[in-house]
Amino acid sequence: MDQQHIDEINAWLNSDREYQTGVKLFDQHSKNKTLKNLFPRKEIRYAGKLAYELGKIAGIVPTVDKAGDHELKPSALKPETTIRDDYEPLIADDPDQPPIIRRIIAEFSALYKNRSTAHNSLKGIPPDNRAENVSMRQVIVEKMAGYSSRMEELYTAHQDWLNKNILPDELVIYPPKVLKAPKAGILPLEELSRQRLNLQKSLSRDNNLLHFGTPTKQPMVSEMRPGPKRNELLKRIKEKKVEIENLTTKINGLNQSLGTPAGSIEE
Repeated sequence: MDQQHIDEINAWLNSDREYQTGVKLFDQHSKNKTLKNLFPRKEIRYAGKLAYELGKIAGIVPTVDKAGDHELKPSALKPETTIRDDYEPLIADDPDQPPIIRRIIAEFSALYKNRSTAHNSLKGIPPDNRAENVSMRQVIVEKMAGYSSRMEELYTAHQDWLNKNILPDELVIYPPKVLKAPKAGILPLEELSRQRLNLQKSLSRDNNLLHFGTPTKQPMVSEMRPGPKRNELLKRIKEKKVEIENLTTKINGLNQSLGTPAGSIEE
């Protein structure tokens, strides 16, 4: 590898490390076919790995970008972009257009505006490699990529209808939302409610022991005398109250996510 190539990699490492530009550099200078196939379109997962591998190629140890006292310079390489800007407008002036087509046009227009706004925000970020600028730039670029991906999907469906008279399958373009399965380790609502009820009963017995000396309520109060036994009982009561509050929070959260009115299932 000649000095010019080393300088190119070094310039990229000292810039905001635009991912696609780095992938192109790696493709040019590496013989590792596995990584060449792995890196494209996987910025979130492999950005750090890409920088590390390019650093090894150039004999440079990549470091985390930090804003120091030295002057921060933009990359000497021109970032590449996969954002498409040559879409033709989608017109919704035909009253006989199918509802699915009008829906596609409306979403496409909203996405186009969102992407334009994001692009303007991206241009407003200073071009140096301060950590906060790099982070903000990455977030915006990822959003724009998401907008573009969906726009391409909608545009293709619209063109198929316009040029080939193929009506898009609504279930493909707008698949029904599927409720996410509960995360591993989260108990079903009924089990949480059962645990809370058992704790409430146990707490009631402990309170009776504290105030009446027996697990059941008595006509006359007879407070437990101060001492180790009372201290242990008070500690147990406090722990059960905390656990009941935690269970109540979980139950309310599950009820809210399931659209269940409070008090209908958990009690």
